[in-house]
Amino acid sequence: MRVLIVTGTLAEAEVRRHTADLSHSVDVHTLPVTVAAFITPGYAAKQLGGLDLSGYDMILLPGSVNGDVSPVEEATGVPTYKGPIHAADLPLVIRDDVKLSKTAPANEQVADVIRSKALKEIEAVDRDWRRVLEERGGIVLGRGEWKVPVGPGFPMRVVAEIVNAPLLDLGDVTRRAAYYEAQGADLIDIGMLARDPRPESIRGIVDAVREATEMPISIDSLEPMEIEAAVDAGVDLVLSLDAGNIEEVAHALDEVAAVVLPTNMREGVLPRDAHERVEMMHRNMALAREHGVTNIVADLVVEPLLRPGLVEALKAFQLFHVEEPETPILFGIGNVTELIDADSTGVNAAITALAAEVGADMLHVPEHSVKNRGGVREAVEASKMMFLAERRGTLPKDLGVDLLVLKEKRWVEEPYTGHPEAETVHGYPETEFSPDRTGWFKIAVDRERGEIAAIHYPPGEKEPDVIVRGRNAQMIYQTIIREGLVSKLDHAAYLGKELEKAYISLVLGRSYVQDRALFGGLSSL
Repeated sequence: MRVLIVTGTLAEAEVRRHTADLSHSVDVHTLPVTVAAFITPGYAAKQLGGLDLSGYDMILLPGSVNGDVSPVEEATGVPTYKGPIHAADLPLVIRDDVKLSKTAPANEQVADVIRSKALKEIEAVDRDWRRVLEERGGIVLGRGEWKVPVGPGFPMRVVAEIVNAPLLDLGDVTRRAAYYEAQGADLIDIGMLARDPRPESIRGIVDAVREATEMPISIDSLEPMEIEAAVDAGVDLVLSLDAGNIEEVAHALDEVAAVVLPTNMREGVLPRDAHERVEMMHRNMALAREHGVTNIVADLVVEPLLRPGLVEALKAFQLFHVEEPETPILFGIGNVTELIDADSTGVNAAITALAAEVGADMLHVPEHSVKNRGGVREAVEASKMMFLAERRGTLPKDLGVDLLVLKEKRWVEEPYTGHPEAETVHGYPETEFSPDRTGWFKIAVDRERGEIAAIHYPPGEKEPDVIVRGRNAQMIYQTIIREGLVSKLDHAAYLGKELEKAYISLVLGRSYVQDRALFGGLSSL
C-alpha cells in the first residue's frame, strides 16, 4: 500500500520521523501552511487537485483538520481519510486492519478498534466456556443462572471483597456490591470479622448483595458457624478451610466449592518454607476430600513484600501448580497492594503478572485502603492483559488493554523551540483581590453520580442559588458563562483551573479540595 500524508510545515519533520521505518510506502506532502490544524478540506483539495496522485492507494490529512475530507477525494480520485491528531500515532494508523474515517481523527478509530478486538477475543472464550472447560479443565462457580467458569483457559477471575461487611449498613453493602459489579468483578466476597463471629448477620448481608447482583457470592471466614450460615444462605464459594476447621465444617458444604489454605489458624501455623507449605497444602486438601469436599481451590497465601517477604510464597504457588496443575489457584493480591505506599495501578499490574506466572486462576482483591480505590477495576484489566499475552505468546504490552493512567506509550507533545521574534513577558501573580460582582463558587465532586458540581453563591449570601453540574470542566464553565454567573476574567480563569482539577480528581480517584494542590509539589495542580 502506498500512502500520501499531507501536513503543515511545523509538523513535517515529526511526520517524516514517525513514518521512516514503516513497512508500507509512505510519502509526505507539505502544504504551505504552518500549523496542520489550519488546513481545510477545501484548501487541500485545491492544492492537491492538479497533481497526478494516481499511484497512491490512500491520502491521509491531519486528524486536527475540521470537517469532512471528502472534497480531497473528489478532487484527486484517491481514497482520503483523516489521520491521527498526533504524528506519533501514525504507525498505529497505517495498517491494513484499521478502518479509517473521513470525519473522525484516526487515533480515536485505532484505539477503539484495537481494544474492541482484544475484548472480543476474551468474550469469545467466555461465550464458548463449556468447550474451553472441557478441553482445559477447571470448575464452575455459581448455583444460580450466573455461572463463572474458572480455570487455565480463562482470564483470572476477580473476587472483590466487601471488607468488614457486618459493620456496614445493609444499604452500603448493596451499593458496594453494585459498585464491584460495575468495576468488572466476577464474584462478590463477604468479608467477616477476625475473631468476632457474627453468623446471625450473614443472611441479611447475602440478601443485600443479591439486591444488587446475581453474580456468585463467597464468604471470607474460618469460623464454622459463619461458614454454615453462609452455605444455608446460598453462597457459592467458601474462603476458607484449613486444618483447624475442616473436620468441624466440611459436612455442611455439600457441593459448594471451598478454598483450602496450607494453615492451621487456630494454632497459628503457616509454614514459612515453600516446600513445607506445599506439603501442608497437600495434607489439608486430602483431609478435606476425606470429609467430602470435592470442589477445591488452593490458596498458598500471598505475603507482604519484605516482611516477611513475597518470594517464598511465590515459590510455594509455583511448586504447587507444577504438582497439582488441575487444581484452581486463588491468589490474594491485596496482601501486596494494600501494604505498600505506591500507586495501585502499577503494583496491581505487576503482581497480577506474577500471579499468572505461578498459575493463578483467581485474584482476591479488597479495596480496603483509600490508596487502593479502583483496585478491582485495575485487577480486572490486568487479568485481561495477562490472558491476552499468554494466549498470543507475547509480552504484556501492545495488547489493546492496558493500565497506563498517568504515563503514556508515545510522547505526543510538540517540543517548544521558542519564538525569538516575539516579546517575552514573564508571568507574576496579582497581589490584590477584588470579588466578582456576580458572586462566588464552591466546587465539589459527586462521586456517586460521577459528576462535578459548581455551587454558586450570590454576593454576601450564605445559601446557594444555582448549581451547575456536568461530567467535565468544559461543559460547566461554558454553562457558567452563558448563564452570566461570572463577570471577571481572572475569576473565569480561576474557575477553569479548579474545574479541571476536579475533573482530574474524579478520573483518577484522588481527593479534591478547592484551592489545594492536587499533586504534592505542584503549586497549580
